[in-house]
Amino acid sequence: MTSDVASAGEAFVWIWLPGATEPVVAGRLARASDSRLTFNYGQSYLARADAIAIYAPELPLRAGLIEAASKMQLPSAIRDGSPDAWGRRVIINRIGGRDEGELAPAELDELIYLLESGSDRIGMLDFQASATDYVPRQRQNATLAELMESAER
Repeated sequence: MTSDVASAGEAFVWIWLPGATEPVVAGRLARASDSRLTFNYGQSYLARADAIAIYAPELPLRAGLIEAASKMQLPSAIRDGSPDAWGRRVIINRIGGRDEGELAPAELDELIYLLESGSDRIGMLDFQASATDYVPRQRQNATLAELMESAER
C-alpha cells in the first residue's frame, strides 16, 4: 500500500452540477476523533447560485460540520458513491496484492476506497485528494486474458 493511500485523513468531494460538463468542489470529508467521517460544504460552494445539496435530508446545504447519523461511519449519500463489493475487491487487489489473505477489506477504510475508486463511474460525485485540482483517476481496462485468469482464481 502506498504511503499516500495509507495516510489519507481527508478527501474532497467534487460534484457535477446539473447541466455542467466539469465538476466543482462541494466540500470536505475529514476524520473525526472517533474515526467517523464528517462532511463540511466549502464556502465557495455555498456561495454559488447553482449549489445543490448532495442529499438534503442528510447533508443539507449549510455551513458547518455535518456528522454522520448515529452508528454510521460516514453519511449514507457519500457511502452510496463509494465502490461496491466488486470495486472494493479490485482496489484491494490493486494496492494490496492479488493473493488471497494479503489484505482484508476491513484493513482499508472508507476514505481509501473513495480516493482509490475510478472517476468514470455512475453518479454526480467524485473524491479527490485536492480541493483545487481535479484529476480524474482512469485505469487501463483489463485484457480478456486478464479477466479470464482472474475468473479462474
